[in-house]
Amino acid sequence: MAVLIQRAQILLQQGRFDDAFTALRQHLSTNAHDTDGLFLLAICYLETGNTAEAAQVAANTLGFAPYDDRFLYLQARIAFQKNQYNEGIRAISAAVAINPHHADYFAMWSQILLNKKEYEAALRKAEEGLAVNPEDEACLNLRSHALFSLGKKEEAFSDLHEALEHNPENAYTHANLGWKWLEAGDHRKALEHFRESLKINPNNDWARNGMVQAMKARYWLYRQFLNYAFFMGRQKARTQWAIIIAIFVLTQIANKYFFPLYVVLALMAISTWLITPVSNLFLRFNPYGRYALSPEQTRVSNIVGALLSVSLLAAIGFWITNISGLLALCICTAVMLLPSAGLYMSESEKSRRVIKWYTLGLAVLGALGIGFTFFTNDPFNIFVTVMLIGVFGYQFLVNYMLTKEG
Repeated sequence: MAVLIQRAQILLQQGRFDDAFTALRQHLSTNAHDTDGLFLLAICYLETGNTAEAAQVAANTLGFAPYDDRFLYLQARIAFQKNQYNEGIRAISAAVAINPHHADYFAMWSQILLNKKEYEAALRKAEEGLAVNPEDEACLNLRSHALFSLGKKEEAFSDLHEALEHNPENAYTHANLGWKWLEAGDHRKALEHFRESLKINPNNDWARNGMVQAMKARYWLYRQFLNYAFFMGRQKARTQWAIIIAIFVLTQIANKYFFPLYVVLALMAISTWLITPVSNLFLRFNPYGRYALSPEQTRVSNIVGALLSVSLLAAIGFWITNISGLLALCICTAVMLLPSAGLYMSESEKSRRVIKWYTLGLAVLGALGIGFTFFTNDPFNIFVTVMLIGVFGYQFLVNYMLTKEG
């Protein structure tokens, strides 16, 4: 039966998950408590996106093998994917207590701490992993993340170049280096590494997204937006909210005492939502750029393009005919740009569903408001008013979801 385990390992490496499942189930049918087989089965579930089944296998196995550190590591990995960082730390710390000689465990711990924005602690864990294996590529990459976030950019780049010396064909390291150059302001060098990463692994979504950002970073305005996004991304949730609330309060003060500043701040706030899908829309006309966009980015850019076109045509129509219904159409389609732009901002499927239903509700209110205007000649009727209030609330809802995930 050990032959089936070896076969399953090879099939996993080849990405032939269905065949791996078949071999493992055949093996486990007569060796139900074999931890090697169960570990590979859990990995299969994780690789195919079936997190619930992987968690069940890990929990069941720990029931009769509580000191098998591999399954504690799996629990940490699953918790990390669910953004349950404290649970992940509990699991990985237990794994390290049992087996402190596995660099991957320290890499997992460092990754969780990075997502919690605890950069000093993440750096320590990455260095502990490197003490176990000085050439561990995951720990070198994570150490560079932590160093870069702490402002130690030269050391961060040094780690990544060292990782590439060990393995110049590592797609993840090339993508990581691309993102670091992008954050450092050199989109040309970033593009080189994203291209190299995609040559090695054409399915690397992280590198593909980086290539899109690097292509758009050719434009000065988009580079300023990226600088803001990188800055906010390094902050903890509380700091992000403090900045958001401070900008909101400053906007209200400016509205009362200095209207030109209010206009500037309002445009800046709106641009943070719209600049990505609008720039993606322009990228669609680039012979290479349109192939770099993901299906989701293409979908959102289509929606944004359609809304912009309808809003512009409605504005022209209202200017010519003075029909109130066209003014309502112009307002509602323009306002819908904000929620439409954020449809796929969140990485969480649950949050995405909430955002989609909220956006659909706003669209229904807008449609009712437009129809009502043609009968009442009131472009700011109850439906349009509620929609405008809803869009205002939408910004706080999405910011809350994103900061909670971060």
